[in-house]
Amino acid sequence: MTLAPESPPLVETIRATRLPPPSECRAIRQRSGATLAEVAAEVGVDPMTISRWERGLNKPNRARAITYRHLLDALAAIGTG
Repeated sequence: MTLAPESPPLVETIRATRLPPPSECRAIRQRSGATLAEVAAEVGVDPMTISRWERGLNKPNRARAITYRHLLDALAAIGTG
């Protein structure tokens, strides 16, 4: 779901921090063909960090969650298109 451009920044920020379940995050990445290292480089973390997020062992902080969510949305579009 893409919010309209007139959505308040707070609404967009809250939506962006609501990540899919960890297993779905992994499935999105895998369907797109992206590696852990590629996703980690885009988000600015170590590949092991992405692996921990995908296994539900850790959660990203707010800033990383926003970046990660936007990347997942883009990867989901690639994986299904």
